[in-house]
Amino acid sequence: ALFKARAMTDKAKLFDEPFTLISTSGSDNGTLQSSGFLGKIQVGRDWIQSKHAVVRPWSEFLNIKKVSKPNNVADVLRRMVSNVQRFQSNYLFVFLGLVIYCIVTNPTLLFALGFCLASWWFLSVRNKGESIRILGRETAARELYAVVAVIAIVLLYFAGAGGTVFWIIGASVVLILAHAIIMTPSGDNQMGIELGDVTLEEVTIT
Repeated sequence: ALFKARAMTDKAKLFDEPFTLISTSGSDNGTLQSSGFLGKIQVGRDWIQSKHAVVRPWSEFLNIKKVSKPNNVADVLRRMVSNVQRFQSNYLFVFLGLVIYCIVTNPTLLFALGFCLASWWFLSVRNKGESIRILGRETAARELYAVVAVIAIVLLYFAGAGGTVFWIIGASVVLILAHAIIMTPSGDNQMGIELGDVTLEEVTIT
């Protein structure tokens, strides 16, 4: 009777404990990937906000009254260094504006980037990095990432992403350098214009 009671107790414990037929760690990995994804978004948002906080007033950035011709090569270099240091955040948003312009005006590129972002979000966040059953076949997450990468490369190629990147870089360099060269630095005033080690001051004769 004692043996039978112990057997019944062990049997009860067996049914009380959870039984798992297949164990996977995809959910934990998906949680980590999701938190990492949201963390990257937050870091990017904080970085943009920090740059936006130090943006110079656009009225100063686009003040045509400060447009002037540089005197010599030394003045060109001085203007470039001074204006790039002063308007670096403004130049960053000019670059971002060109990026947005190229994406919006190129429907194929817009579709390709949308496909990449949507696929990455679905596999990393929505599906939490787990495998997916497609047509009765279990497909691992790394295989899905490989397929998405191949499709993305093909779409970006036909969208002319390479040429767009070079155009954005070239246009940004031209606009930034042109602005930095023709704008008189804010350190120069009407009473004096410093040129290297030489200072020319306005003298009033009465």
